[in-house]
Amino acid sequence: MEAEILTDQELADLTGYKHRAHQRKWLNDRNWIFVESRGGRPLVGRMFARMKLGMTPAPAGDHNPSPARPAWTPDFSRVN
Repeated sequence: MEAEILTDQELADLTGYKHRAHQRKWLNDRNWIFVESRGGRPLVGRMFARMKLGMTPAPAGDHNPSPARPAWTPDFSRVN
């Protein structure tokens, strides 16, 4: 399972920079929303990155819908 925040390598691939200050500048210049960690690392959410890159988010929850329930009809032959 993937983490909710981009890894250091993914962020470097996205921005083209390994230095955190350059990554922050790249993100700010392109109006990306991120939070800085205590160490100054820009934290970018994976879903936000996917939306900015034009990917449609996958629906959350059950990927396999349950089969349709059979129609139920009452048995009136047993009623007096």
